[in-house]
Amino acid sequence: MMRALLSVGGFTMVSRITGFAREIFIAAIVGAGPLMDAFVVAFRLPNHFRAIFAEGAFNSAFVPLYTKIRTQSGDSAASTFADDILSWQVVAQAGLLLVALLAMPWIVAGLAPGFVDDPQQLALCIALTRITFGYLLC
Repeated sequence: MMRALLSVGGFTMVSRITGFAREIFIAAIVGAGPLMDAFVVAFRLPNHFRAIFAEGAFNSAFVPLYTKIRTQSGDSAASTFADDILSWQVVAQAGLLLVALLAMPWIVAGLAPGFVDDPQQLALCIALTRITFGYLLC
């Protein structure tokens, strides 16, 4: 038990450190300004959905059900359940991605209303958000 705890804790710590290093690297390369502002807004929404689909509510619902099915019905049934759920998740995420790509001007205007006054900033943020939204399928 302690070994598993240290393993998960260790990987979480490495993840946090590399994330911090990523932020330092991006700040050093891009710097402060309109490009960084657009990037921060562009990455905010896909990051939020990734947290829901990959780490948050999905995991909280999936893991107990998977464990229950595996315990009651065996590995084969659990594998089928996982395949079905993950297939539907990809379909749902692809649908969300398509709708978001089409509605991106309105989404960005809602997330960053200050960009509406600057058409270049708004266009840059829309383009970056469309690029980063593909992150949902990874």
